[in-house]
Amino acid sequence: MATEKNNTAAETENTAEVKTDERVELFIPKGAANDEPNVFISVNGVGYLLPKGKKSMVPPFVKAEYDRSVAAQNKMDEHVDEMLAEAKKPLPGTV
Repeated sequence: MATEKNNTAAETENTAEVKTDERVELFIPKGAANDEPNVFISVNGVGYLLPKGKKSMVPPFVKAEYDRSVAAQNKMDEHVDEMLAEAKKPLPGTV
């Protein structure tokens, strides 16, 4: 019985090691010619310097953070566009 418990613990450790080695592909498009050639992403105090215009294999949480950042930037851009459109409207009674 004790041998079975030890084997189970060893199997659990091996499974945890495999899960931490999982990587996903992340492609960061190139920006303008004068942009930085890399993107710095930091998650929980660990930094990743990723090249633009190339595919990188990263942990899933790094890709999730990049996707969250892109979504936030898109949302902000939409909001700025809405505010600019609203600012260009003539004031009521000044036509």
